[in-house]
Amino acid sequence: MFRKILVISCFALVCTLLCGYFYCAERYAAQQRAKLRCDRIDVVITNSHSQNFISEKEVADMVNAAVSGTLINDINVHSIEQFVCGNSAICRAEAFVRNPATLVLEVTQRNPVVRFQCENGGFYSDSSGYILPLRGKVSLDLPIVCGNLRFKADTVRGGYPTAGREWLRDLIGLTETIRNNSYWSREIEQIWVEGNGDIVLYTNSCNEKFIFGSTDDALTKFTKMAGYYRTIRPQALKEKKHYTTVNLKYKDQIICK
Repeated sequence: MFRKILVISCFALVCTLLCGYFYCAERYAAQQRAKLRCDRIDVVITNSHSQNFISEKEVADMVNAAVSGTLINDINVHSIEQFVCGNSAICRAEAFVRNPATLVLEVTQRNPVVRFQCENGGFYSDSSGYILPLRGKVSLDLPIVCGNLRFKADTVRGGYPTAGREWLRDLIGLTETIRNNSYWSREIEQIWVEGNGDIVLYTNSCNEKFIFGSTDDALTKFTKMAGYYRTIRPQALKEKKHYTTVNLKYKDQIICK
């Protein structure tokens, strides 16, 4: 009985000593941590690809002045996340401190899918319709849309359109159809929007302009366009005819002029 009590007492004493040790060690580590200052910023772009819209250095430079040399315990990671997400090129950010004194930023960049070019400048849009201003020397290989755009947006600061968002969404759907087709993505050089809203396609190999009309029945219109390439154009060349306009917008018709 006495031996059992002795074993229990020893076990309790060891546990108490261990708890005391870990408490003191943790407290000492906290005290040492409180003296540390941020001396490094690591940036990870979680969806990095061949055409990065923003670089790791650009993200690091955004917060460098605010956190470099700052006491680790004084860094507000939530504020940093909000600040970084204020950049139109970034849609999500997560910040945390990694020992000993490194701030880690994991960001998700927006992915432009189309470029718009107007008289007063250009801008991008991602697949959700979020407007992205042009960035320095960054030039992305994307479908280009020009002409009379049917939406309004802040093309300087970025953000979603204030009007015409549904039209923009439909147009993006058309450009995605083009981008996802290896032939049309190479062949279609420019998309033009007429004053009446008609979409016109200009290609690399034909001098004709293809009047697409609206974005409705896009696949059917591309089938008709392919049919023009296959049969109508070769026959016209044999007969030494030259068409300048191919209208695809009417159902079951291809009107050549």
